[in-house]
Amino acid sequence: MLLFGALTALYCTVGTVLVLRYNIFEPDAPNRVANAGFAIYARDPHLSAIGFVWNPLPSIVDIPFVSLSRWWPALKYYGIAGVIQSSLFMAGAMLMVRGIALDRGLPKGWRWVAVGAIALHPMIILYGGSGLSEAAEMFCLTWAVRHMMRWCDSDRIGDLAWAGIALGTAYLTRYEVVPAAAGAALVVTAVSWHRGRYGDRLQATVLNVAIVTFPIAVTIIVWAVTGWIINGELFATFSSQYGNSSQVAERLAHVGRHDPGSGWLVIAARLFGMQPLTGFAVALAVLVAAFRRQVSALVPIAVFGGTLTFAVVAQHLSMTFGWFRFYLLAIPMVICVAIACWPSMPVRRRPTAVEQHSTRAAATLLTASVVVAIPVTTPLIVNEDIAYGQLESSFVSLVDPVGHPPEQQPARRRLISERQLANWLDAKNLPDGSVLMDTFLAWGIWLSSDHPKQFVITSDFDFSAALNRPWDMGIRYIVVTNPRLNIPDAVNRRYPALWSSGAGIARLIYSTDGATSDEMFRVYEVIGKPVDPIPPAAEPGRPPR
Repeated sequence: MLLFGALTALYCTVGTVLVLRYNIFEPDAPNRVANAGFAIYARDPHLSAIGFVWNPLPSIVDIPFVSLSRWWPALKYYGIAGVIQSSLFMAGAMLMVRGIALDRGLPKGWRWVAVGAIALHPMIILYGGSGLSEAAEMFCLTWAVRHMMRWCDSDRIGDLAWAGIALGTAYLTRYEVVPAAAGAALVVTAVSWHRGRYGDRLQATVLNVAIVTFPIAVTIIVWAVTGWIINGELFATFSSQYGNSSQVAERLAHVGRHDPGSGWLVIAARLFGMQPLTGFAVALAVLVAAFRRQVSALVPIAVFGGTLTFAVVAQHLSMTFGWFRFYLLAIPMVICVAIACWPSMPVRRRPTAVEQHSTRAAATLLTASVVVAIPVTTPLIVNEDIAYGQLESSFVSLVDPVGHPPEQQPARRRLISERQLANWLDAKNLPDGSVLMDTFLAWGIWLSSDHPKQFVITSDFDFSAALNRPWDMGIRYIVVTNPRLNIPDAVNRRYPALWSSGAGIARLIYSTDGATSDEMFRVYEVIGKPVDPIPPAAEPGRPPR
């Protein structure tokens, strides 16, 4: 518990300082906190307000911390609730790494090296306190790896069941864990078929694969059906107007058919920059599995490598944004391979030559992860060509404040305009339900407000009615986002001319930019029913993101 507490404090402190002192954060992190806030502080509080584009576990864990914001407002206003959430998950992942080392019987000194090589890696520290879902994903997959390795060594069915539960929980953090589950199923299939007796091979294989895949299969189905019942979409991240697929398509429309960063050299450079020993670890795992007949050495490759492979392919095909953080799992993969390759044997037995060689290779890999991998990755965090991401782009202004003045960097100006607009609205002391706003892009305004119930937002049950007839529903102001800068939200789709002219129902009274100098938000005051009827809009996907 001391290790868990110390690492949680470290990650939480780093994340909190970056947010409160330097305004450095990844926008998706406070957005998840806003989703948690919608579930308890909106006019219509309900759990489904956390949304169906993103997997729910991080936002659900954020909810109890957001509820404490009445005593420390920064938990909500600045998204510190998310920082706490990711810090807890990342520290938990480090405990799982330590557990794997204990299972393999690593000497105490080497256990500390193994845990330190991953826990003190600069990218682990940054994303441990980022408030994003990478920490939760890493915890669940490391949990799965630990029990998969134990099952491979002992054949205990309980460990296989725990691995399945870990993978099912992992799906509640990120969709990208599905390839990891496929990798785990492949290992289970091969091991079960090899170990099974001739007449029972097929039955044993099918049963073991069912055990490890049943939890994630049920989770996928339940989450999809729940989204369809509530939101009308089975997989909102792919089909929703607010989904990641739509956002990636919008971005590609600006940069061309393919992302210029989707080339194989760029992908290889980012994977190497995250963990330069990845190739060596894969080769070592294959050799140990072949010469020592130890299939558990391949488990980290199958589980972590499944998701990493998806990240590589998806970036090359321009299916994702290709953030540097998508390669974060290479760090625990290398360390877990090194631990797995350490021979676990009785104290009194003399190690064989193969075991001696694998011990030296594992020790070398662990040592190199500290003295090579960390020094290689650290300077790359400020390399805009390699460390491509919204969080990493902020650090250039810290390292070179003269050449990159913070006040001129969009990455350091995030949510400033939203906070100012929220203060402007709060000062009017408006009644509940008087400001109409789609929170797809305007979530920061809601998050920054002292009076969140003044907003009619996308997750509210009467949002569609207020959108169609704001003049009859007590709406005094409508917050509009610039439709030219991103995917048009529900307000822009309902009133295409609202941003430019007020659509005959409102007059412009406030305007502000976003993180860049481009105008981002306009506030219109509702003046009445339009002269020419506007056809009613279909109910928009609810809730956003």
